Amino acid sequence: MIMALPTISKTRKFISTALTCWIPIKSYRRAFRGILQLGVKNYFHVLHNDRNTTFPVELAVGAIMKDEGAYLKEWLDFHILVGVGKFYLYDNGSTDNTTEILKPYIDQGIVEYHYFPGKRMQAPAYVEILNNHSNDSRWLALIDLDEFLVPVNHKTVPEFLHTMPQNFAQLAVTWVMYGSSGHIEKPDGLVIENYKYRAIRQSGIKSIINPRLFLKLHSLHANLVGGFTIDNNGKKLGRINQTNNPPPYNQLRCNHYYTKSFNEYMAKFNRGTATGQSSAYRGPDKFRQYDLNEVYDTIMDKYIEQLKK
Repeated sequence: MIMALPTISKTRKFISTALTCWIPIKSYRRAFRGILQLGVKNYFHVLHNDRNTTFPVELAVGAIMKDEGAYLKEWLDFHILVGVGKFYLYDNGSTDNTTEILKPYIDQGIVEYHYFPGKRMQAPAYVEILNNHSNDSRWLALIDLDEFLVPVNHKTVPEFLHTMPQNFAQLAVTWVMYGSSGHIEKPDGLVIENYKYRAIRQSGIKSIINPRLFLKLHSLHANLVGGFTIDNNGKKLGRINQTNNPPPYNQLRCNHYYTKSFNEYMAKFNRGTATGQSSAYRGPDKFRQYDLNEVYDTIMDKYIEQLKK
């Protein structure tokens, strides 16, 4: 059964807005407004408990998928390498070998699997994850199967996160958009070894959150939280301009293999999306728009041999 996140009353919204509207710095205004909506006592209770709690895992990932069997093992093994300790995976009606691929991970307790068919199910899946698992990890990332969280200067993502201010509620991780690298057909081998050309200019983010400071799904990329949203240098953020001025990605990035080859892209287009977007959203014109192969990037090369073992 899908549970609903607690709603913020209109009265609390009004009071939090009235008490913070005078704050001139947007990052502080948004943070304090979120803290008031969460409840000041709750906010400091979370910070205190987090400092004194050993969580079952430091970083968990939640995702919804459909017919991603060809990519699933690589995606899981990569994220295990960079420190993800638990996956909450929601299957939006796969008909491929997804469950067969997942079985050993489920048996080891690394993956918690849910069959979750239907239309427009991405947000409900995220809501269920947040309701059921907010106390099971220090941090939670909600990402897709074509997105890879990549620590730039640290061995693991949790190792990097521990260098950030520990009262952050949300960390914005900028997409680094990869194109087709000239492939029409799906090549043999790993995604990270076949697609090394990316765009120069980036747009879009995903978020890593403290799930106990989460308030509301503002979008599927950034959320309303009680506390500060920061970039990967620890800078406090106000409004995030995802399109024209996304946060830097010098410490942590989200490699987004959005297109892959043309035929893989069209197969994804024909499957539809878990967000319920129209088919026109991912048609051939979108492939041409996002098939940007301007920079040869080898940041993922160090993982290739480890993933092939």
